[in-house]
Amino acid sequence: MAYSWKPEEVLALLGIPVKTRAEMYIPCPKCHGKRFSFNIVKGIGKCWQCTFTADSASYYAVTQNLSLKEARLDIERRLGITKDGERTAPPRIVYNTQHQEADKADDAVLDNTYRAFLAELHLSDKNRNMLRARGLSDDEIEELNYKTLPRRDEIDFFALCRRLQSNGNILKGVPGFFKTKTGDYTFIQLTKGIIMPLVNRNNQIVGLQLRKDDDLRVFMEEKGDYESKCGWFSSKNREGGCAANAKVHYACDFKFDAGKGQFVPVIPDGGVMLTEGIMKADITHFCQPNIPVISVPGVQALNYLEQELVWLKDNGVHTVMLAYDMDYETNNNVKLAMDKTKELITSHGMRYKRIEWTSHITVDGKDVNINGIDDYLVFAKYNIYPHIKHK
Repeated sequence: MAYSWKPEEVLALLGIPVKTRAEMYIPCPKCHGKRFSFNIVKGIGKCWQCTFTADSASYYAVTQNLSLKEARLDIERRLGITKDGERTAPPRIVYNTQHQEADKADDAVLDNTYRAFLAELHLSDKNRNMLRARGLSDDEIEELNYKTLPRRDEIDFFALCRRLQSNGNILKGVPGFFKTKTGDYTFIQLTKGIIMPLVNRNNQIVGLQLRKDDDLRVFMEEKGDYESKCGWFSSKNREGGCAANAKVHYACDFKFDAGKGQFVPVIPDGGVMLTEGIMKADITHFCQPNIPVISVPGVQALNYLEQELVWLKDNGVHTVMLAYDMDYETNNNVKLAMDKTKELITSHGMRYKRIEWTSHITVDGKDVNINGIDDYLVFAKYNIYPHIKHK
């Protein structure tokens, strides 16, 4: 239907910034998810989560709890459109899009708040079965404190934050949490999936990363590919929020050091394994519990690795076993990252050792790719191998 307004004008009335002239994802007025794909040119959209469809007028109607007729009249009134289609000159309003981020809370505060937050959540059967298929037992899953990130239609975000605050937990400066215009705290909504705690060298949870459910990942038309598999629990550029901690994760045993007054990693033989990703490190450590594992958030993300190498060297570590994925054989970016990591390790006087494994095996006459160290160890220990499923 042709209207006397542009679709982006209606979005502006609702406080939704338009940064493209093509397709963009905006909140769904029905299920409140973030997979409502709205075409700016055509002025119509569809939610890939609940299949609700709407044009600019019906979207406005549902959002404002109006009938379609009331919505059309209200849009025209607010845009200054007269009955003959002409416009009066409405006042030019410029919204302040700058938000005051908070300084990041210290690690002790992050740990307390994140542990209290995770205690409020549960792990869905779907996500538990996915972790079992990766070789983890129920006891190991509980030990890891993995949980499922809920949607807004499943839990009251504001009520949960109020409970956290009433129990003495600080939300200001904790990545993922932020203030709304009413001054109430809430937390970021991402594609549903598994929340993975990022643990530092003192056994403190200092960040949360989300491993999105593969079947729920959104296809991004502008990229021609699905959204990234993992995302950070972050509230960058949000009032009272801040960016996430993309630090080095420790998957190992810990022992309390009375002299230092904190937990420290147990490194029995002066060697650690280095890999990529929280879940990969956690699974690898459970398969080989005597080997402490550390991981970077990505093979290109080495910003925090150097300071960890310095600390590890000062605390008796002499060998780093690198276990990046075997696709370095075909992926030049991974190969370059491996070379850079090796250079970083040896520059601090530590021994570098590359861990390799058979990346292709034959199961029931079929060639199976065992790309990650976790995949290889789970297959070797439990005879579990990955099944590739295409959307």
